[in-house]
Amino acid sequence: MNYLGVKPLKNKIVDDFIANDNLFAIFNKFPVNVLFLDNFICNIDSFKDIFVQNNMRENIFFSCKSNKSYALLKTAVEEDCGIEVSSFYELIDALKYTKRIIASGPAKEYNYLSCAIQNDIIISVDDIEELQEIKKFRKKVNVMLRISDLLGIVSRFGINISQIDECMDIIKKSEIQLIGFSFHINNYNLNDRIKAIKQLINIIKNKKLNIKYIDIGGGIPINYCSKDEYYNFLKKNNREMYFREKEINDFYPYYNELASDKALQYIIENVRKELGDIEIIIEPGRSLLNNCGISIYEVQYLKDLSNGYNLIVTNGNINCLSEQWFNTDYLIEPLLYKKAAIKNKKVILASVAGNLCLEQDMITWRKIKFENTPEKGDLLIYYNTAGYQMDSNESNFHKIPLIEKIVVKRNNNKSYEIKEDKLYDCK
Repeated sequence: MNYLGVKPLKNKIVDDFIANDNLFAIFNKFPVNVLFLDNFICNIDSFKDIFVQNNMRENIFFSCKSNKSYALLKTAVEEDCGIEVSSFYELIDALKYTKRIIASGPAKEYNYLSCAIQNDIIISVDDIEELQEIKKFRKKVNVMLRISDLLGIVSRFGINISQIDECMDIIKKSEIQLIGFSFHINNYNLNDRIKAIKQLINIIKNKKLNIKYIDIGGGIPINYCSKDEYYNFLKKNNREMYFREKEINDFYPYYNELASDKALQYIIENVRKELGDIEIIIEPGRSLLNNCGISIYEVQYLKDLSNGYNLIVTNGNINCLSEQWFNTDYLIEPLLYKKAAIKNKKVILASVAGNLCLEQDMITWRKIKFENTPEKGDLLIYYNTAGYQMDSNESNFHKIPLIEKIVVKRNNNKSYEIKEDKLYDCK
């Protein structure tokens, strides 16, 4: 098989940490998830700069469902970001740090709505019935209506355009204040977002509504690897490249011509004139977490299944990289970090399996090329896992404890401050 590598893009903070420190001395157990706050702050600043360059208010709300870290919540607030939450439980955590919060999500129960209203939280309304429930509180509350069918694409979330007038009737007979519209598009197409913003602006004008915000949600793409490696992989992708010839054809766009802050700039420059006094809100999750985390698993053994199938069995599992739950694969290949001096320099191709008693417990289905043979006690380091990978689907299956998060921040003397994430919890 002609091996096609998909290597992570270089990042100085992450690469220096791995290269200059003995991970076995720093961490007393594996697996472990490591978060890099300096990159998180840098990503926030890059989005802020786009708003400033366009003379717009910096309406950045960190979508905390992308990672359950307390340190990220605390840092986002310290960097003047709001927080977007999608459940009562996320709201309770976010309120430890700020009240600049947008409460999103479907099926909001009484305690979620009540807590949001009591704390003057903006509510992104998902349904007319939800709006009716908010009205029953008889309290002043700021809401945005999440619109479902922009661009003619029906979503299970939000309110249909045809229902806006009905919503306005409810609002006029209540203490509710409509401050904006929101939408979330289930793809990474920037032009779709531009069209959706313009469609909403036309609706606002036609209905003569006084609206302050359009919340465009997240979905701002990031780049995990080089353009050449990604497109070369897509071109030659085939079943022979995977364990048991599994067929995988659907992948996150690991490379984008316009990504991160450049993607936001593209959106804004194409709607700026039409917006007038309306402000844009963004709810980035993955894009704020670009290069903000690595996941490290320990090799238990190398398993030769014959017929060209090698498995590296680790103490991680399918719940540690969420891509596996979407019938796809996390394409960025892991780094083999040796525990001892290299003895076996034999090159092998191997997929990566986990520690659950499930046939589908694969961390990487693709056959990865290792220049040296992995051995018991070695580490596999997966890059760029902070956004929706390391903890989205974490589970206590087999009563295995959840993977601990360790937070790394660079000091002025270039040494590292290393703390457990739970120490950032403002209880």
